[in-house]
Amino acid sequence: MPYDIYVLDEAALAISGGQSLDGVTQGDGSHLVGETITLNSGAWAPVTIDDDDANFQDNDTSQTLSGAQVVNGTSYPGGTVVEAEYSLVLSDGTNEWTVVGFNLRDSNPSYATVEGLAFIGGPGGFPPVGVPLTVVRSAEGPSFAAADFATPICFGAGTSIATPDGPRAVEDIAVGDIVTTVDAGPQAVRWRASRIWPARGRIAPVVFAPGAIGNTRTLVLSPQHRVRITGWRAQLWCAEDAILVPAVHFVGRPGVRVREGGTVAYHHIAFDAHRIVLSEGVETESFHPGAVGLSGLERDVLAELRAVFPDLAGRFGRMAGAVARGAEGRVLAMAGA
Repeated sequence: MPYDIYVLDEAALAISGGQSLDGVTQGDGSHLVGETITLNSGAWAPVTIDDDDANFQDNDTSQTLSGAQVVNGTSYPGGTVVEAEYSLVLSDGTNEWTVVGFNLRDSNPSYATVEGLAFIGGPGGFPPVGVPLTVVRSAEGPSFAAADFATPICFGAGTSIATPDGPRAVEDIAVGDIVTTVDAGPQAVRWRASRIWPARGRIAPVVFAPGAIGNTRTLVLSPQHRVRITGWRAQLWCAEDAILVPAVHFVGRPGVRVREGGTVAYHHIAFDAHRIVLSEGVETESFHPGAVGLSGLERDVLAELRAVFPDLAGRFGRMAGAVARGAEGRVLAMAGA
């Protein structure tokens, strides 16, 4: 089965002590313990892998590149074996992130070169860019479900957002513009950003045909962008007045599909707090710049965000509603309106 693993090239990292990712200690990553790793970019790139199971792990020769691809500046042919060489736990002193050394078997021994890092954490679970993270421990022989690796989240270009002056395309909304929020009325946009991604695998956009979930026009969201469900479904399944459900859980309903191929431009907008906006008439979340929402941001973009919100962590500690978990979200998304 094919799947994508989002990888940050070694060239986009700064490692203290003159170290590299290469597995010089029998491929267990222990040479990095005590060092710091700083992500200099949010240029996570998807690597598409063919596999006979749903785990990305060490010492599994069934994991191969699905077609020719470029990793860390080098082009590799399809069929090249890839593996999770070792795992590391990184810490900023408060939070911890689990990462794996992404290795293409192009050397002898195979662990002699490790080309990048992949991140565990699900939607948006990337470590922050530009922050030195200490390697607190390492382990050999990692095995993680492909679905547990981090992916980005946001609005697709062209999505109209409700404002007091009528709907506007998200790409046309600037800092300072007023947007209508469901939970707090008119609010000024404090920050915005955008990025183009390859529309494939776990980052391919979810497309809602007009009317699929009450949307007035076609709605395009990243797979993990959350839609707010209210009414009897939220009460019945979650005992909540409202619940936030990732867009990907709606795939399979009439008029909802994943669109693969080419690229997709994703946009973020943020307010003074996490808010619910109307996108094509549907209640959806604004950007939440927390441990999850900071995914995929370039270093200069993250610096701008921190300048706008100096108390970033404390300000955005709470979501604008309860969040559906696992199968719960799928049941809610598939239930009738």
